[in-house]
Amino acid sequence: MCGMAKFTGRLQGSDLYPSAVLIDISDGRFSVSAGGMQIGSWAIQKINAERTSIFRFELNIDGERFDFNPDDPSAFSDEMGAVIDLTESKGRFGIKARIERTANG
Repeated sequence: MCGMAKFTGRLQGSDLYPSAVLIDISDGRFSVSAGGMQIGSWAIQKINAERTSIFRFELNIDGERFDFNPDDPSAFSDEMGAVIDLTESKGRFGIKARIERTANG
């Protein structure tokens, strides 16, 4: 986690309709705002981000699960250190095969 970044995108949860949000990651905090109003702020250690597709992340924010589609998925992934679940034998986008080819090089 690098330290200071802002990401726009769509956040959705079981009790939250898809909403345009701004995620601000700075000073060890993960803050979410929408329409200029802060929704919440958590210690970055309480956030678990897993990349579920090229464009989507599952966020576990202090025990609550949300889907986040950032406008810049690569930068968000880099900032969060998001892990990719490779348990499927072949992914829809061939990510696992590409990673294995690279690793075996």
